Amino acid sequence: MNRAQWALMTTFAASFYGVGNIWMTQFGWRLWTYVAPGDFGAYHEAWWAMIKPVVFPVAAVAFFGAIALAWWRPAGVTAAPVWLNIGLQILIYVLTAAFWGRWQAQTHFARLPNGSLDPMYLRSMSTHWIRACLITLSGLAVFWMVVQHLSSKSTKVP
Repeated sequence: MNRAQWALMTTFAASFYGVGNIWMTQFGWRLWTYVAPGDFGAYHEAWWAMIKPVVFPVAAVAFFGAIALAWWRPAGVTAAPVWLNIGLQILIYVLTAAFWGRWQAQTHFARLPNGSLDPMYLRSMSTHWIRACLITLSGLAVFWMVVQHLSSKSTKVP
């Protein structure tokens, strides 16, 4: 395998790992309403400590892999999915920094002591599906690059 193929396969693996993580998060956050308000702080800290080493490094590989594919584009891969993926990656991180990351850090309860749902939790949950879809679209863009590469004449054995 050449450098471009390594970049594509590594980015593909990291992207789909991210797709699995974001949907696990999307559905896992719904369980937060079952955590007692008095236990939520400890639960949230444990959740945060658990995701940092398993999500952030692989997300960085997907991000930098998207950029690397602009320089090392495999045979048969058109520019459109490469640039689409770079744009999606940038959009994901800008919106996460501006909204979802900040909101999640400000979520101190899912269910309030009176039984109602925390407005910050509701804000996060009512919009987080957008982030999940953007990460999924990024993964699909990389998947399309793999399909293009494997379908190209240069990868076929004579």
